[in-house]
Amino acid sequence: MRSLIRSLGGTTANSLGRRIAIAILMFSSVVTLVSTVFQLAIDYKREISDIETQMTQIQSSYEESLSSSLWVTSIRDLELQLNGILRLPDMQYAEVRTDQGALVARAGQAISTHVIRHEFPLHFTHRQNQVHIGSVLIVANLEGVYQRLRDKVVVILITQTIKTFLVSLFILMLFQYMVGRHLKKIALFSDRLFAGSKAGKLQLERKTRPGVAGDELEQVVGALNAMQQRLDQFVEDLQESEFRWKFALEGAGDGVWDFNLDTNEVVYSRRWKEMLGYREDELPGTLDTYTRLAHPEDAARAFAQLDDNLAGKTDFFSIEQRMLCKDGNWKWVMSRGMVVEKDAKGRATRMIGTHTDISEQLRAAEDMRMLLVENELARAELRLINDSMEKQVQERTAQLETANKELEAFSYSVSHDLRSPLRGIDGWSLALQEDYGPHLDATGQEYLGRVRAESQRMGQLIDDMLQFSRLGRAALTMREVDLSDLATTIAARIQEVQQGVNEQRQYSFVITPGLHAWGDKRLLEVVLTNLLENAAKFSKMKELPQITFGRVQITEPLSQMEVLAFYVKDNGAGFDMRYAHKLFGVFQRLHKASEFSGTGIGLATVQRIVFRHGGNIWADSTAGEGATFYFTLKEFQ
Repeated sequence: MRSLIRSLGGTTANSLGRRIAIAILMFSSVVTLVSTVFQLAIDYKREISDIETQMTQIQSSYEESLSSSLWVTSIRDLELQLNGILRLPDMQYAEVRTDQGALVARAGQAISTHVIRHEFPLHFTHRQNQVHIGSVLIVANLEGVYQRLRDKVVVILITQTIKTFLVSLFILMLFQYMVGRHLKKIALFSDRLFAGSKAGKLQLERKTRPGVAGDELEQVVGALNAMQQRLDQFVEDLQESEFRWKFALEGAGDGVWDFNLDTNEVVYSRRWKEMLGYREDELPGTLDTYTRLAHPEDAARAFAQLDDNLAGKTDFFSIEQRMLCKDGNWKWVMSRGMVVEKDAKGRATRMIGTHTDISEQLRAAEDMRMLLVENELARAELRLINDSMEKQVQERTAQLETANKELEAFSYSVSHDLRSPLRGIDGWSLALQEDYGPHLDATGQEYLGRVRAESQRMGQLIDDMLQFSRLGRAALTMREVDLSDLATTIAARIQEVQQGVNEQRQYSFVITPGLHAWGDKRLLEVVLTNLLENAAKFSKMKELPQITFGRVQITEPLSQMEVLAFYVKDNGAGFDMRYAHKLFGVFQRLHKASEFSGTGIGLATVQRIVFRHGGNIWADSTAGEGATFYFTLKEFQ
């Protein structure tokens, strides 16, 4: 039985078929025992009832003859009749006594345990009077009853055991055929599915009836097949996303590494190897490659940080380290990485990261450090020369004030000296256009117009340069400023100017109320004026130009920290983020002057004011979809 259950239930000690078979056997055994006990109780009562009935029949059959024999005191007849009674089933002992209690005759052996007694009186009719002459005692032995019950128990147990075994075997075979073999196939399919292998569609080897709804197994199969489709699609999307991510990093000049912590295998990208002077097929994809190429001192620090990151103490892994190039030189790289996969227990199983060549940056930083050292040495020499620091500060302050005055005088002089010839050029060009314009052809008229436009543009550049130079020298008057109110005023001014140019075009300004900042109101007005006018200028070609001013919580690109930043957003021309580093440079433009007017000073002015207020400014844009400028200011004092 056990071997048969093992073969049907599979090799697993805890198989479902084996547990069902054992449960059936145990339940059937309990039912058999209970039913056997119940049956024995009924049979026992029936046997006792039969014996008592038999004794009653003995009384009715032998009472008259026994009375006659006792009346004539025929001992032999009495003993013959008593022996006849004992030949009946289960009768063990019989005796006859007189009415005085004297024993007259007996047969069999008297016993006192496990017996049933039956006593009845004997009467004789003498001269039409019934006279009590004695009594008869019959004793039945129950050992025969017990033996018959024991035999019946053996028969019942044997037959019930055989029936239970056959029923259990049939149910087990039926379960194995209808469920067990399909469950094994479903389990194998699930193992392949969650192992990541490509598995075909799951189908069970069973007959299906058209038009009849599927049972539970069919529902499980349908759910697993749907899960497989979603999982395959998810894997494809993940692979495509990972490919785009790696491609973007490769395009940015960063090398990519992909570390499998279970196998110690590392996938190094082509750029990662080229950064160190190797071909793509020259370095094996193992952790030993990194250990061999990393500087021993840096490798120790890197592995310590890696352990902290894997233990969850840090969110990401980042370290500047030296890597050995193929030509024997050491190259500084910035290695960054983070855990991207964990197992069910939360243990890290996969990391992805990048290598960025920072040799040039460190070299520049070292040069700057040397310059700072030289500058510090020079300052030390100056401190040694000057006996009094206070006198030196006063002298330098006076020199600075003098230099500022000279610079302002120089700026004014340059402005005046440059404006005079510009006004002359513009005036004589205007006179030439008015007096001799009819004598010039279209090309001459165009050239003359360009001369006037460029002279006016030069004048605007001079004004912007003067304003830009004064920003660094102007003293700040810090106070709480209502930026929402400032933006509303500037927006109204822009709308008024636009109505003078084109009454049919209107800008839609959305300004968040109640925005305050700590700073110089005059300079902050310059910031908002430049940003809002730029937004209006670059969105004027849109059918429904919309400009928004508000505040949002965002990650600052430089510090990678969450900050509350003000922003000005438009839906205009936008720009390519590849050239975003040119935005805040003096005279830097990302669009042609023929498309959008301007001198390239405005954003440089905005950046200088924001920096003086202890903040930062950056932009985010997509060409053709508008731009958003974010800036932060120092919090209220």
